[in-house]
Amino acid sequence: MSKFWNIFFGFVLVLSMETAVYAAAPAMVRGKVIDPAGNVVSGAQVTLTNTMSQKSVTVVSNQEGDYSFSALDTGTYTLAVTHEGFQNFSQTLQLAAGRSVDLDAKLVVGTTSQSVTVHGGLIQGATTQPSQQDVFASAQSVRVIDRKQMDMVGPVAGGAQIISTAPGAIVTGYGNTGATKYTITLNGLNQGWGGYGGYTGGGSLGITFDGVPIIDPATDLWPSATIPENGLIQNTNVTYGPGNPADRWYTNVGGAVEFTPLQPTAKPQATVTATYGSYQQKDLVANASTGLIHGWSTVFAGGAGKGDDFRKAPDGFTNPSKDWAVLAKTVKTYQGNSLELAGYYAYGGGYRSQVIPLAANPYITIDGNLGSQQYSQQTSGYYSTLPFNTYNKYDTNQMGLIYGRENVHLDNTTAVQNLSWYMHIRRSHDRYNDVYQNNSGPGGNQQQNEHNNPHTDTVGDKFLLTKDLPWNTINGGGYYIHALYNSRNNFYGPAWGGSKTVVNQGGKIRSSYFDQDDYAIFLQDDFHPLPILHITPGIRYVGFATDFYNAVQQDFTLAPGAVLSTTCRYGNFGGVKGNVSVQDACPAAYENRSGAEPSVDVSVEARPWLNLYGGFQEALRAPAMGGGGGLFQAVDPVSYHLERGTYYQAGAKLHTEGSGFKNNLILGAAYYHQKFANQEIDTTLANGDTYDANGTSVYNGVNIFFDDDPLQNLHLFANANIEAASYSSYVTGGIFTNGAATCNPPSGPISGCLDYNGYPVSYVPTSTLNAGAFYSLHPTENLILQPTASFQFIGSQHLFDNCAEVSGACTSPAPSKSVTMPAYATLNLGAQVPFKRLEFSVMALNVLNKQYNIYEYISAGSYFNTSSTAPSTSPQYAYDYVTAYPGAPVTAYVSVGYHF
Repeated sequence: MSKFWNIFFGFVLVLSMETAVYAAAPAMVRGKVIDPAGNVVSGAQVTLTNTMSQKSVTVVSNQEGDYSFSALDTGTYTLAVTHEGFQNFSQTLQLAAGRSVDLDAKLVVGTTSQSVTVHGGLIQGATTQPSQQDVFASAQSVRVIDRKQMDMVGPVAGGAQIISTAPGAIVTGYGNTGATKYTITLNGLNQGWGGYGGYTGGGSLGITFDGVPIIDPATDLWPSATIPENGLIQNTNVTYGPGNPADRWYTNVGGAVEFTPLQPTAKPQATVTATYGSYQQKDLVANASTGLIHGWSTVFAGGAGKGDDFRKAPDGFTNPSKDWAVLAKTVKTYQGNSLELAGYYAYGGGYRSQVIPLAANPYITIDGNLGSQQYSQQTSGYYSTLPFNTYNKYDTNQMGLIYGRENVHLDNTTAVQNLSWYMHIRRSHDRYNDVYQNNSGPGGNQQQNEHNNPHTDTVGDKFLLTKDLPWNTINGGGYYIHALYNSRNNFYGPAWGGSKTVVNQGGKIRSSYFDQDDYAIFLQDDFHPLPILHITPGIRYVGFATDFYNAVQQDFTLAPGAVLSTTCRYGNFGGVKGNVSVQDACPAAYENRSGAEPSVDVSVEARPWLNLYGGFQEALRAPAMGGGGGLFQAVDPVSYHLERGTYYQAGAKLHTEGSGFKNNLILGAAYYHQKFANQEIDTTLANGDTYDANGTSVYNGVNIFFDDDPLQNLHLFANANIEAASYSSYVTGGIFTNGAATCNPPSGPISGCLDYNGYPVSYVPTSTLNAGAFYSLHPTENLILQPTASFQFIGSQHLFDNCAEVSGACTSPAPSKSVTMPAYATLNLGAQVPFKRLEFSVMALNVLNKQYNIYEYISAGSYFNTSSTAPSTSPQYAYDYVTAYPGAPVTAYVSVGYHF
């Protein structure tokens, strides 16, 4: 394999050197601007921009609709045409030496599909939303979630809910706003952490904010509440698979999500929007842009919201939440170059509603006392939750981000970009009065409360060099990221002298420090010998280094009688087994892993309206451990290995503009085969303990997306996925041999080792579908009514079984082969009424008020302590029962916006 790559890259390099010496005779672009009927359009503004130098030339179409540009350098250009009453036209073209390109720009009458409303117009240097043409021409599977689709999830939704509209995406959480935590799943792999068990491939998606990675490098996890206000987001882009080497970050195994915030504009503008809705939800979002002032333009934006959860306890407690976020970004443009400086801060916090059993259980009650009202969807109510004095847990997530980006064009064919950033992520949650974590002993509950306060400080820098040649566009560069993570946590009992900083006997603590260094160097070449053919081979070399040590003795004080355990989980290192459990990684050590990631992608524009594409990509990743304990809480440092994702795809995209019912049509379909090997599939329980497992999961499916304006005042969209996912290997208690986990190494079978090979991957729907329609009515000359409707379907999913039984007893957590979660569907309706500078809107989610669960889990009994209180002779009460998070009932919002 290595010999093949050496020959292949050698061939590409030689070809690049040959084409670089060709003389660049001037090129030319010319054509007409016409309307849908073929009539010429005069007075249109036609702008040609060199994508490398960002230098633009603008002309106006003459009386015959003609325009022309001459004496052009070779390279890639974007032709943009604007005229009042028509949609903006944009097309990318490739100019070769001495070539003339004839291109007629056929404009389309403005429709409801103009979903990016940027008051004041974006400036050069601002991050723009990819156009349909950009998506069509890409050799990747990309779905752009524009403002209209983002609005379909409701005005108080956060970043996680936005992703739910993409093909193959589901979102699991316990709230109804952006303030609380969620897990997102894309084609079976996931990101985020909300304390739910049974997911595999956690931390396997990349998340960026304006191109900056916001995944915690030490845990590989994204606290979703750091994007709480969707009104601050301009657009969201979802890429499937690892993506191109130049665009990939340290967790892009299964895909990537880019949240592009509001951008500076050319003209001054401001907008404010207020929302009120069900469950006392209130939200306010505002933004303002200065417009261009001496080459500078700055945008300021902010949003804040608060309200109650849709679940309510018998004592009236409603698990309230709140969030806020602020953004400032300034851009300076000069001679085709740009400088960006920006800052962002977000806070999201809320009380966490508890999971609820589906069926009645006499040992699970509202107050924890036997004989009291039973707590379940059958008995206490479908949307009920525990009273404040039985269980309350407040969880907050904060992120501060400062970044700068420079784009400099050294000449017409050479550009450099440098991105630098600092990020602080802090999670804090406090749990009080958990009557179900009841330890025996004269002092009562030794782990009644919990204080969790992990935090990470990260600095990073990425450098990118781009060289545009007649037949090649070469990208090379790399990044370096350093993070310092502290895993601090304390399960304590006040009656035993414990507090947030004091450890009591019978308690459980951790506080390790992790110095994490991630780096990558990459090279890719977009080789295009013909305008319709692009071949993009690439290679990355990545490294992950972790230096860690235990610091519980310096970070905590011991209560009288407390003795720390100093034994280590892995290896025979001696030590003392005390009465305080220490979850930390030990002994202190330094571990370093690295490897290569090859890729190649091909796209062929078989017709002007048809693009065929496919490729192969690999990505490496350090295992992600949920629960905040850090990498080596659950992974033996000696046998620690990188996980490897392998992604194959083949697809087609169809795109037409201005042709009847196929107006602004883009349709894409792609088959993918994804293999996630060498996985650490470790399950973190509510008490912070983990169960080890290793394996490989395989995913096969098809993603489909669709946008169209079949009528001038009608816009349609749809996203769909069909998928099958299973474990080719899943081993608990085994060892890692020859690149795979096994219960039967050459030395012989391992006692107590279990395998679940061939079992389905939990929480991967068999299918997903969402679709929507936007219509524009004009009842009177001054009145516009824009009704909307959307539908979302999530297919059945296999559950995770925290009580996989062998010989009638719970053994270790494992995927369930037979128990599935029912499919569910929701219908959403809304309407917008713009009037001059005002805009009124209403939105109703789940209008049919369907009852459904978004997450179900087979319990081993430890969550509600039934494994101790209920008789094992009645397993339906002691363990092996299903708990759930319900989805929200019908919810309505009213918003009023004003544009200055």
